[in-house]
Amino acid sequence: MATPLTQQDLARALVRELPGACAVAFGGTVSAIDAPGTTGEGWTVAVPFGGAATGRFVIWTDALSAAACATRARPADEAPSDAAITEVLAALATQLASAVELTPEAAGLLAGAPRARRTGAPEAGDIVTVAFGDGATATFRVAAELAPAEAPSPAPLHDSRLEAVLEVDLPLVVRFGRAVMPLRDVADLGPGAVVDMGRAPDEPVELLVGERLVARGEVVIVAGNYGVRITEIAGGRRPADLEGRG
Repeated sequence: MATPLTQQDLARALVRELPGACAVAFGGTVSAIDAPGTTGEGWTVAVPFGGAATGRFVIWTDALSAAACATRARPADEAPSDAAITEVLAALATQLASAVELTPEAAGLLAGAPRARRTGAPEAGDIVTVAFGDGATATFRVAAELAPAEAPSPAPLHDSRLEAVLEVDLPLVVRFGRAVMPLRDVADLGPGAVVDMGRAPDEPVELLVGERLVARGEVVIVAGNYGVRITEIAGGRRPADLEGRG
């Protein structure tokens, strides 16, 4: 019997995964530190989720931390606009939700598109302060909200509309690895150059639709072409011998 999802477990997963999400979104070394929470005007990003349960992840950060994150993501913007801050925080929330989806606490959840807006500090939520390698810090307040069990579920799409959606072609990308290189090294690349992708040959490759991780798998040969045998669906499910063409 599956363990029921709880707001407390999901909140713990958010707290645990937030430093790693910041490292991916902003680069460099990021660690969680003990620090008091902040108040005042800030930004709230809400990420709805469905699947095994419905609800939303909520991430709030104060105005100074939000501006610092935007400047770190876009060093050329010394005074980031509200639009730039919104985009950067939405990207961070997407990365955090994707990481939480892969945790045991959130098995079966699928996150939707984030929405950011200016708000004051919420009264509830766990405080997480992260420190970057250069000593800068950013403070967040995170929470998970589950919809009541008795809440009516959204009305299903009409059959014809659903069929139309299912016919939409989506680009499926297989990501073997990722490397970060100085511009000088990129400019020196040429035939015969070798780029270290930082992964072992037997590690699973990632399947993405757009920027969203949907599955992991191993490289195989299918009818003389490269393919991917899916070993793990994002969210924790592990199908047996499902093969996708790469």
